[in-house]
Amino acid sequence: MGKYANHEEFGINAPINYREDTTADSFLIGMSAITPPGMKPRVIRGKKFEEKTDFKASARWHHNFDLAMFGGSDIESKDYASGQLSLESKLNGVKRIAGRS
Repeated sequence: MGKYANHEEFGINAPINYREDTTADSFLIGMSAITPPGMKPRVIRGKKFEEKTDFKASARWHHNFDLAMFGGSDIESKDYASGQLSLESKLNGVKRIAGRS
């Protein structure tokens, strides 16, 4: 079974986890795994990566995933950021499942 029980649980938890887990450190660790021997990624690129993974980016990511997997079932409006906000406001009624530890 997957990490989330249903699509609503996914829509509420996954974008929050995306924002929390996309850090400069996770970027640098991932890039280090694919760089040629003797080289390492620039720290500034990790910082820029983290700056670009804010709420707007997580809402856009969820919107694109939702379109690809469910045909836009949850946040199909053009203003998907407000759709994401309304989903995350439901968090009180849905179990919070944290991302990576």
